[in-house]
This record gives sequence, structure tokens and C-alpha cells, in this order.
Amino acid sequence: MKDIFDNCRLGDLELNSRVIRTGLWQTQTMGELYEKYENIAKSGVGLIITELISLYPKDKFSEYSIKSGRPSFMIDAKRLAEISHSHDVPILGQIEFIKYDRGIDLDIGVNDVTLEDIRQIQQDIIIASQKLKLAGFDGIQLALGNNFFLSKFINPYFNQRSDDYGGNTFNRMRLVLELIKVMKNNLSFHISCKVNAFDGRKGGIDAKESIEICKLLEKVGVDSIQVTKPLSPLYFTKDVSDEDELIEFSQNLIESTNVPVILGGGFNSMEHMNETLNKTDIDFLSMYRPFVAEEDFLEKWKIDGEGTSRCKMCNNCYRTKTSTCYHY
Repeated sequence: MKDIFDNCRLGDLELNSRVIRTGLWQTQTMGELYEKYENIAKSGVGLIITELISLYPKDKFSEYSIKSGRPSFMIDAKRLAEISHSHDVPILGQIEFIKYDRGIDLDIGVNDVTLEDIRQIQQDIIIASQKLKLAGFDGIQLALGNNFFLSKFINPYFNQRSDDYGGNTFNRMRLVLELIKVMKNNLSFHISCKVNAFDGRKGGIDAKESIEICKLLEKVGVDSIQVTKPLSPLYFTKDVSDEDELIEFSQNLIESTNVPVILGGGFNSMEHMNETLNKTDIDFLSMYRPFVAEEDFLEKWKIDGEGTSRCKMCNNCYRTKTSTCYHY
């Protein structure tokens, strides 16, 4: 029988539990963030994925993100890594952007970026990743899901390019595959990708193509894949059909690849999480909102052998783009 507090491995990472904390918005002072990470890391979590790390200072969500270009970024990142590692918890930096910033034009779509722009995007991600590695991070997570720029670039609904970066699945994935190859050859650390199980739009990515995308990621050496969707159940009101679809997709992905799969989907009780682990081949579950409501709840669960998060799933933390809970 699997249990959320099993010691386990996620690719090359040793984890103290199967629970992965995913971050989102960052609106706190760095001092408050350090304290939050201390509480999360010591609670029994297996892996920490940071709040969004924004590449571009004028990006849509930059105001609510950790900014990779700020002068204190390396100092802050090093401190976060030290806090996590002091509790034997590995940490990944979540790299994302909504809009590519060319400098003058701040709103360039996936069909408008030039080859020079593509090379710049790849370089910007590599530089941010290098900073995180130097700061002591164990790896990164690339946001290829939800509604971020790269998720649109690989999606035929948005990508109508007629060059080598548009058309079939491989071409639309070319930017990402080239990027990951370079990072695997030069950085030698964990690379996770967050991928939409399906798109939901007519002409968008369906579950079958998403599996093919994950197979391409496996070929270039991706170490883990986190399953999500455009309007992620991590952030919005939980729906049983949504959960079932993501569980089914995750099971199919596990059967189709050898890449460790992380599933998120509104989990808020130990019983439900263990039930999901034991009725499927899924080994890792991610949570966001419960850690906003109560940073150290896992500590109580581990002692009691059971527990339910006090998170009300109201989504106020998502809608208001805040790092704190409205209720508590």
C-alpha cells in the first residue's frame, strides 16, 4: 500500500514524501517568503516548486511573481534553496511568461516571434536556469501548461506558423525540445515540465496529442511531468469529472512513457490522496491552495495519520493574486 508519506524517488531526486507543493503568486516580502518556506519544508513535504518566476519585468503576471532579473534574485534564490535543503527537501524553480518582451513591442504572439526572438527566448530561459543552479536549486519546472506563452506555442489552436516551428506536433515542440537538449547537456539538473492533459478548444491539443508531446519530452531527457489543464483544477472549483479526466490521462501517460508523473487536482484530504495513489499507478500528488491556507498542515497529518486541509477551495488566493488566505 502506498502512503503520501512514503520515502521515494522522483527521477534523480530523493523525496521524503509523495506530496509536492506547487507555488503560484508571490506578493509577500522576502522575509515573509523565507518564513513560509521554512514552515512548508519542515512539514513533511517531498518537493517544493516555487512561485512563478517571471522572465520579463513588464509581463502580465510579473507584479505577482518572483522576478529573475531583479538585482537581489540570486541572493533570494540561494536563501530559498538553503531553507529547503536544511530539511532535506529538494526545490525546483517554476519558470514562466505570458508575453514575450522584445523591448519596444511588449505583446508579441506566438505567430509573430521571429527566429531571432525564439533564440532570445531560449537564451532567457537558460540564463534564468543557470542562475537557479548557481543558487543551489535542484532543477526547474518549465510552464508548458495552463495558459502561458509556451503552452500556446505548442498548441495548434494558437500556433499557425508556416516555418519549422509550426505545423505538426514535432515542429510546434521544436523550440522546447531544442531548449531542453541544451539544458540537459550543460546544466545537469532536474527538468520538470507542466503539461496540459487537453486543451478543450476545437482545434486545440487533445489528450492523444498531449501524450505524444510527453513522449517527445521523454526523448530529450525530461525528468518529470506535472499534469494540468488550461483552467487548472489546482486553482478553480473542483469538479469530479475534471478530476476523473486528469486521473485517466495521468494513468495513460504512465503506461505510455517511463517519465515520473505528478498529478494535481484539488486534493485536500489525506484519505482522498492515499485512495488515489492506491487505485492508480500515480506516485506523486501536488497541492497549492492548502499550503496557502495553512503552511504546515502536513505535520499534523503525519502525526495523526489522517487529516483534511482547512482550505475552503474558495479560490480567493487565485483570483486576487495573493500569497495569503482570505479566511485565515
